[in-house]
Amino acid sequence: MTLSEFAKQLPAEFTEQEFVDLMNRVIELKSVVDMPEAERDALFDGAQYLVDFILLVREVKGELNSPEGRPVVAYRGPFVPNALTRPDGVAVDPTALETLGVGEGEKYLDR
Repeated sequence: MTLSEFAKQLPAEFTEQEFVDLMNRVIELKSVVDMPEAERDALFDGAQYLVDFILLVREVKGELNSPEGRPVVAYRGPFVPNALTRPDGVAVDPTALETLGVGEGEKYLDR
């Protein structure tokens, strides 16, 4: 499955597990853990490029929500606690490498 097909098949309402199951049809998520660093870097570059490109598309089409002048992008997938998303002072927990984020938000967020 391609990412475009993922976008078409993701229902309007879904559970975290349904999201992860569909993403696993695009890429075996747990395989990222065992990839050589260079391959993970390349995958990250591709994902970051896609994020940047989609943000530009949203901006050009007037779809970017910018309350108080700061762009805000809604995210509906599972919470993956990492160096950029984990609350300050909370130690890294590798559990999300197994859960793929399913249920992790309950540990960190008021969800």
